[in-house]
Amino acid sequence: MILSIDLPVSRYGAHSYYLKIRDRASYAFALVSVAAALEMVGDEVHSARIALGGVAHKPWRVEEAEKALAGTRLSAEVIESAAKQAVAGAKAYQYNGFKIEMARLGVIRALRIAGGVA
Repeated sequence: MILSIDLPVSRYGAHSYYLKIRDRASYAFALVSVAAALEMVGDEVHSARIALGGVAHKPWRVEEAEKALAGTRLSAEVIESAAKQAVAGAKAYQYNGFKIEMARLGVIRALRIAGGVA
């Protein structure tokens, strides 16, 4: 019989956010989703994790954008740069091109909320 499971405290727990963008306020699947988590040391990003959903056949981690955040102090400019990197090289098909801009804006929003940037 399992009585308990102890998990270590996440380095990202205090600065994380999940954003689900969908057509309507229901339990419908996400057109685009963004999970953003930051490990902060003071006001500097030590490391970051960003994953996109609804843009590929599986959740898509954007490691180049994560690397761009490491060692920075969050600002609108830094977040915008990371968001651009998150969608760099994205290939649109006939009817899903709108998702690229939606993902970029979603990354911006999720990082701002996770990092407490107004």
